[in-house]
Amino acid sequence: MSTWLLPYADLTPDQRRIVEAPPDQHRLVMGFPGSGKTQVLVHRADYLRKRLGSPPGRFRVMIFTNVLRDYIRSGLDLLGLPLNSVCTFDSWCNAYYKSHIGPRRRGSGGDEGTSFEMTHAAVLQRLRGDRSEWGHLDFALVDEGQDLRPECFEILRLAAKHITVFADPQQQIYEEGASLERIRENLGLARSQTALLAAFRNSPDVAALAAFFIQDDERRSQYVSQSRFRVCERERPLYYSAASEDAEYDRLAEAVRGRQVLNQRVGILVARNQLVFRVASALRQRGLHVERAVPQFKGAYKSQIEARFDNNVPKIATFHSAKGLTFDAVCMPRLNETSFVRFKGAQRRRILFVGIARAIQWVFLSSVKGEPFEEQTLFEAAARTGKLVIQQAGTKASHTAAPCQDDYSVL
Repeated sequence: MSTWLLPYADLTPDQRRIVEAPPDQHRLVMGFPGSGKTQVLVHRADYLRKRLGSPPGRFRVMIFTNVLRDYIRSGLDLLGLPLNSVCTFDSWCNAYYKSHIGPRRRGSGGDEGTSFEMTHAAVLQRLRGDRSEWGHLDFALVDEGQDLRPECFEILRLAAKHITVFADPQQQIYEEGASLERIRENLGLARSQTALLAAFRNSPDVAALAAFFIQDDERRSQYVSQSRFRVCERERPLYYSAASEDAEYDRLAEAVRGRQVLNQRVGILVARNQLVFRVASALRQRGLHVERAVPQFKGAYKSQIEARFDNNVPKIATFHSAKGLTFDAVCMPRLNETSFVRFKGAQRRRILFVGIARAIQWVFLSSVKGEPFEEQTLFEAAARTGKLVIQQAGTKASHTAAPCQDDYSVL
């Protein structure tokens, strides 16, 4: 069976220590991109359910998106973990609401965010008032904890006897997500009780570019110093400035084909769901077979995700849906203000960091010349320091005097 999951014996000593940490207290684990958080998460679920003798209904592994659940499915099958024990926090909360309170209500005007807030508040009130429901889960493991609201951890603290949370503030997408300090406070942990996982995924060139999007100096230094990846072939990321949108798609298709020749897994990441379908259509018109890693809709209901993760077909996803996923090469087209209009300030840098950090080996970025993009200055700064190759339409690489073997910037 093909699977992304490493055998337990292949985990690092630090990873194994977290897997086997006793459930005598709640745990908070901070891990950079590529630190193996998802590996540790799944192995810890297997370890705890065996140690505690927990049947499927007595534990939950809470991941950020259903796309990630499909991604890790092969690892769950390998360990015999039931798929229905893995869900998002909101889907678990909705199920609890329906079974203990009643049919779920929608927010005013059908707003999904308001509806989730109402559900959280009702579930929290129910748990506070019903001690018989306290600890009805033996354990709950939470991935991407930085994007859950603070009240989610109070809900979990009442519902589960043990909680392990994996988090990385630099990958926070939602402004209302909990800080590490709030997570510690809600779990009753001191700062010294936070475990740290080193990063092993990103090549030095990918890590160097991603670091440009970390605003905090201490975290930036920590991220770069924690990178442990060893790679024989060095490839600088490439930024292509196209003459038109059609030309941008032509160059994107060329980049994807180049990676397929190398038998690499390719992820194409965009800012909005509409762009997933638009870019997929453009690439299919250029003869590329691609899969969209977003839920399909039938009427008012989400149906199965189109993408399968047991093949090397390029996947197209939003930055949001790509959290937790790993690709050999990542392509990020349509970098402009129109694409990122919903995202503001530091949130935009974190989203770009999330996208770049999905890559193991190489990153391709693109835009149309003349289309404004606030973060363009950061890419130009990266190019001036040799961390990125910028290529203008119809020219070879610019903004760097360093030699490169070809258009794909192999050093």
